[in-house]
Amino acid sequence: MKFLKYTLYAIIGLIAVFFALGFLMPSVHYGHEITVNKPLKESWAVQQDESKFGQWLAGFKSIDLVRGEQGAIGSTYKVVVKPSEEEPDFEMIETLVDKKDFEYVQLSFDSDMMLFVQTTSFSEVDGKTIIKTDSEVSGKGMVMRSMFALMELLGGSFEAQEVKNLEALKQVIEENETDYNLAI
Repeated sequence: MKFLKYTLYAIIGLIAVFFALGFLMPSVHYGHEITVNKPLKESWAVQQDESKFGQWLAGFKSIDLVRGEQGAIGSTYKVVVKPSEEEPDFEMIETLVDKKDFEYVQLSFDSDMMLFVQTTSFSEVDGKTIIKTDSEVSGKGMVMRSMFALMELLGGSFEAQEVKNLEALKQVIEENETDYNLAI
């Protein structure tokens, strides 16, 4: 009987710790920086090229304009990703919050379980482009907040995905052969 009692206390304690994580860490902040051996304008063009998203965004399936003008601040898009073969497609609504060509783009993503905001900034040094992301994700509801906090604390899941995506972007930019007709 004592074993059952202590097991119950342990389970209750773990549940309390789980929810405390979501309370103490309601959002997860992360980012990554890469240096690309290409000029700024070309790097920007490749990163903005929707036809290349699937080459560097893990699980990316599609993006469709829902409202507004393509590439205009305030425009919204339906984005579909497939996190893994075992998981169903995941839909988000992306909003272009702010943008200054060749300097930065800020996007927000809204889904049933989370809100995600990402700012990607660009700068050029000695003919190379520095691309840096600053991201924040917060779960909708205490369970999702707690789960996201636990995922980041135990394995750095969000940070690891950001690194993977940006390193893939670097490769796509450096291997780019598309002529964007930019005055570089």
